Amino acid sequence: MKKFTCLMIVGVVLSMSAPAFAESRAVNISIGSIGGPLDNAALRTIRQVIGFAVGTGTVDKFIVYSPTAGSPIPIEGGLSACAEVGFGISNKRFNAFIQELRSIKPEAGTFYNLELTASCQHSENVGTQVQ
Repeated sequence: MKKFTCLMIVGVVLSMSAPAFAESRAVNISIGSIGGPLDNAALRTIRQVIGFAVGTGTVDKFIVYSPTAGSPIPIEGGLSACAEVGFGISNKRFNAFIQELRSIKPEAGTFYNLELTASCQHSENVGTQVQ
């Protein structure tokens, strides 16, 4: 009986720590201008990295929040999107994708943010989803 009780306690502790493993299964990506011209080379590189990740299955869900059809498009351009890990993809492979995104350094006048999140959120009012 004591073994069963210990097993239950270990199970409860592990179940409480499970969300920690799933916290960074997606990344929000945003790039845009701070007022000057947008670094289009950095934007193209980001799109290529994401496209390769989608093509290889590293990213299973990719949602574009901006620009979208029917919504105002920022004059400077840019991108606001979310990429979520593919089914059965290891954390090591997804982390390599994130590291590749982090290695992109746009020129001054362009902001670039990466924010880890549990999952990509899709709303009917926001973005287009490609799976």
